[in-house]
Amino acid sequence: MFDVTNFLMRWLFLCNLIRDIAEIQTIPRSIDTRSQYIEDGTRIQGLCEEEWRDNCLRGILSYPPGSQRLLVIDSMRAELVQQLTDSLVDADETARLYEDSLKNESSKILQPHSVPPLDEDADILKAFRKETRRSPDDNNDGNQVELVSNSTNNDHLQDSSIDHKLDFGNSEEFPRRPPTAVESNDAQLTARTVRDYLPQLVSVVLKSPPPFESRLLNPIDKLRQVIIDRCVEDANWGVDMCWLLEAEVGRTWKKLFEHRQQTGRRLIVVLPAEKAAVLAKIGNEKREAFDLLQDSEQATAYGHTASIEEELNSSGTNGCGEHFSSAMDNASFRLPSSLSLRRCSHFGDTMHFIDRLTKISLELRRVPTIHRATYLHDSLREMNRRLRRRMITKGDVSLDVEDSRGPDDWPQHTDVSTGFLQYSVHLPLDPKQNNRWPGSATSETIGGGAVRVLNIVVDECRLLSSRERCPFLVHLEVAETGLNGRDSRLYASGAPGLGTTIEEALSMSALVGTNTCDDVSDSIIQASYQIPSELLVSSSKETHSVDSPFPVVDQPTHPTDYVRGGSQTDEMTFYPLPPDSDDMLASIPYSEVRQQQYEQLHHQMFVDESTSKSVMPNLSQRNPVVSIREGLLTQVFGQKWEKKCHEIKQASPFGKTKGWRLASFIMKAGEDIRREALVMQIIVKLNEWFQGDIPEEIRPHLRPYTIMCVGGDAGLVECLNDAKSIDEVKKRTDSFQSLRDYFERAYGPSVSNNLNDGYAGNGQKGKTLTFTEARENFLRSLVGYSLVCYILQIKDRHNANILLDREGNIIHIDFGFVLGDTPKMGKVPIFSERAPFKLSGEFWDVLGGWNVQQGGLGVRFCNMFERAFASAASHVEEIVSLVEATMLTLTQNPRQARILANGIRSRLRMRGQPGSREQKAFVMELVNAALTSWGTSTYDWLQKNMNGYQ
Repeated sequence: MFDVTNFLMRWLFLCNLIRDIAEIQTIPRSIDTRSQYIEDGTRIQGLCEEEWRDNCLRGILSYPPGSQRLLVIDSMRAELVQQLTDSLVDADETARLYEDSLKNESSKILQPHSVPPLDEDADILKAFRKETRRSPDDNNDGNQVELVSNSTNNDHLQDSSIDHKLDFGNSEEFPRRPPTAVESNDAQLTARTVRDYLPQLVSVVLKSPPPFESRLLNPIDKLRQVIIDRCVEDANWGVDMCWLLEAEVGRTWKKLFEHRQQTGRRLIVVLPAEKAAVLAKIGNEKREAFDLLQDSEQATAYGHTASIEEELNSSGTNGCGEHFSSAMDNASFRLPSSLSLRRCSHFGDTMHFIDRLTKISLELRRVPTIHRATYLHDSLREMNRRLRRRMITKGDVSLDVEDSRGPDDWPQHTDVSTGFLQYSVHLPLDPKQNNRWPGSATSETIGGGAVRVLNIVVDECRLLSSRERCPFLVHLEVAETGLNGRDSRLYASGAPGLGTTIEEALSMSALVGTNTCDDVSDSIIQASYQIPSELLVSSSKETHSVDSPFPVVDQPTHPTDYVRGGSQTDEMTFYPLPPDSDDMLASIPYSEVRQQQYEQLHHQMFVDESTSKSVMPNLSQRNPVVSIREGLLTQVFGQKWEKKCHEIKQASPFGKTKGWRLASFIMKAGEDIRREALVMQIIVKLNEWFQGDIPEEIRPHLRPYTIMCVGGDAGLVECLNDAKSIDEVKKRTDSFQSLRDYFERAYGPSVSNNLNDGYAGNGQKGKTLTFTEARENFLRSLVGYSLVCYILQIKDRHNANILLDREGNIIHIDFGFVLGDTPKMGKVPIFSERAPFKLSGEFWDVLGGWNVQQGGLGVRFCNMFERAFASAASHVEEIVSLVEATMLTLTQNPRQARILANGIRSRLRMRGQPGSREQKAFVMELVNAALTSWGTSTYDWLQKNMNGYQ
């Protein structure tokens, strides 16, 4: 399996060499380069990469100083891209051959002489290209235009994964044996891993140093073409990429072309003459990102990479003259028009579905608080109606078509039959918990793949508490399809020619060769579906999707009262200051003032605690009848998620749909979600390394979940079921005393301290974990997330951002403040958390402290943290590559990205061998610093007084 992490590490290493080329050019020729490179940002530290980097430096320095060294570096980058391309081509071919072998086996049993059905885009392109490559002599019509492309004029296509795939498929001289299931799984894992690294790949394409001579060798353009080709082959990849690029470019430029926006067509083609207006809106520095966004949208929407502007120019200069054949050559690399338009409509509506959820979250901030819940439910009911409308019209009426009907008007649930469900959009969010949404029994599953949206469970959707924004929880009924993003059946159900044979589909596309130039341009830009007349309304801008009787407060969509992000004095400066700035001198008295406020707050906090403790009843004085065991867990967490899914399924009109499942996620709008997505990427990698490096009995616990960027100001977060914030746990627990007391009531008393005397409740024994098991879960998760918070310097760790699940595990959420950022109000930081990670007194109380004889787990915490630290340190370069590549776009400053990456290297530096006295002393120092930090308790006190978080 191809290691994408190594590709990223080596690419960044070579790019940093180019950035420091002035220093490289001063090194004489044929020098022993081992460990002599001076720049800290690219010093050889990873043991696994040491030999490769030494060989690179030797190869570069074997040439005399000058342009040859730059050309050598570019050739090395091009070689890395070629390795990535070959691995993706091989993975695609392996997966395709394995699927073909399964189809052949099933066809021999069911229909021995049947024609293969039309399914994947690659098969369609392969057959379509074979059909159009016939020479004029083979055709009966002598006037037919020859569509054979000139290989000498299309060298740039030879490196694309599509052409590799088609060449593999046409190679009959050396037939490849059918791959095994293990090889197929490895191929799928390779493709999925590369897709997980899409944010980093986009970042390095946009922010890598340009090649020395692009006419000779352009590795960045080769890498750009690889990811564009993936958009053609897998539209789900393209959807993710479009959203990532919108996060970089923004969406304000689209307001310039709203008059050209067509229903069901999220793609807006910007001609070269109009690009100046766009760049004036977004800034000239984002030109490359905008160009990549345009190419990605076209590849995703229509399934081809040929530039629309090039096609229009080639066909528009000389009418239907000599350039028309060039336009037809490009057409041979596109899907047939019947499939292309269906694909554009489906994925446009899929993205519009998420865009509408984003708009609802932003609009809720302008609605008075008392009316927000009603407005949310009305808006979601309207989205349900539009989903049903799309199903009934078989995809001909898009979700963004406005009409005069209300949220509860036609069509109703009773109007939607099972046959219409295939025309719904699909949910582009893949869950990381169990890799499948909960719901159907095992016998009812279809085999995973994409899931179609059936219905929004409006009554179960609710707003979440937030001081600045309006995130809300969404429950979706979905159905498994067993199809991936490459399969045309996902988006073209019911289209003419679909579900028949390849030959019948090709006969439909024969008109491509006889279209005029005007027809080509019209089919590219102006093609649209006819909308039933009863659904058409006036185009007045006064039409609203949801008729709400509630007044709307005239507030800006993006309020600036509270700004996320700031700098900490104890960390590296996140945004570099000008050399002549006086802020460095001004920070000294500011630090003294803040330290005085810090001590006053800490003193006030202890005064409040002493007052509250004096009036708090002790154990013997409180109500003897309190909830315990299962009764307490149900009171805190509600009914188990599996049972809730079953109840929703039974009450749903779609509950009998095969492959039914319930998807749950949080819609967050108004903030850049890419930092949180980066943190989750690292959590996923750490979890994998822990499973491979650490024995199960001392392995830390992490619970990865999906965080997906859907634009510059929005994101989807997979819901964590059977978990509540510690703040909610305290508020929902009757007669709450302490977190330790909650554990003893929920899971039974500890062996050393029997507190069950005087308790009475409706809990049932034998159906919950024991106290020892729950505390062990708490310990393992506390170790895992403590290490994550230390590595990435995650701040804003109050008890509303730390969850506790039904089994006693803690889960950290909301990673908006990482790598030096801290919450601030206006321009003043609220507070600087200086602890390496959160290890509050109540957490330590659950563990039992240091005394092993009395059941304390403090020593075990240190031992597990030491093993986890050693595992993460052995993969430090992989973590650094993820952070540096992502921060290239977030900071817009390569040097700042390297500084942040070096901070991670410094924090994960081993102070000695694993198990040595030096390393143990370092771990003890971290634990003591976290345990005795005033900042942790003071920040909790601030959040309690400001936001009411317990």
